Amino acid sequence: MQERSLGDILNETFAIFGKGGRSFALIAIVVFAPANLITFLGPRTELQHYVTTGAIPGSALFFYVLVALVTLVATTAVWSAASAAVGQQLVTGSIDVKECFKRVSWRLYSLLLLSFTLTIGLAICVGGIVIVIPAIVAAGFLLFGSLAIPAALYEGRKYVSALRRSFQLVRSMWPRILGGMILITLVMLGTGLVISVPSLLLLSLDSGSLSLASMGIQYLVSLIANSAAVTISAVAVTLLYFDARIRLEGFGLEKLSDEINYSDKN
Repeated sequence: MQERSLGDILNETFAIFGKGGRSFALIAIVVFAPANLITFLGPRTELQHYVTTGAIPGSALFFYVLVALVTLVATTAVWSAASAAVGQQLVTGSIDVKECFKRVSWRLYSLLLLSFTLTIGLAICVGGIVIVIPAIVAAGFLLFGSLAIPAALYEGRKYVSALRRSFQLVRSMWPRILGGMILITLVMLGTGLVISVPSLLLLSLDSGSLSLASMGIQYLVSLIANSAAVTISAVAVTLLYFDARIRLEGFGLEKLSDEINYSDKN
């Protein structure tokens, strides 16, 4: 394994995604397909309407909290399993989907805590227009904690240890990691846009009599967009994590091979 430029990491991301496309699709669909259905079972009134009126029924509040929790768990599971798949493909040339999810279950609690913490950081960062200083702190935390989930998956670290490890890796090359994260975010946004625009054009031509068809289109587009964005970002961030370790520690395939079998040794 050699040091890569950010462009090389992006190219390898799509190469790995293309080679293991069926496995990455399966990883995403088995989780997101049932999870996304939940969004169609609740109230039809948009959350924005409740926020505007200043009142939200208890049943609607319960539904939105449930959706948030399910989304967090589903996204964490898919992202983590896709990340584990990257190491498998680099070492063995193939992906065992069952082993990917087994790897996730091994550190599930730590992965969920890390995902929840980073999500809170993202929420604070997005709200920076109102509260600038906390947003800057949150943005810094997101950057320095961005490699925590791969650290938990590959090095067997628990919640606090994984965050410390991420801070250690990012600290010495934070401008590079920042550039990588910005590039990955742009790719995710672009992917979602490319997938969503055709469906938006179809829905704009839809009428009330085709509401069931509209829901079906929305479900499929959401499933495809979520699957693509989450798995591609997982591959890219995992490669960025590997590259950081290559530059700092001389990380290679032999060490990676040892680490992907870590759970079997413990």
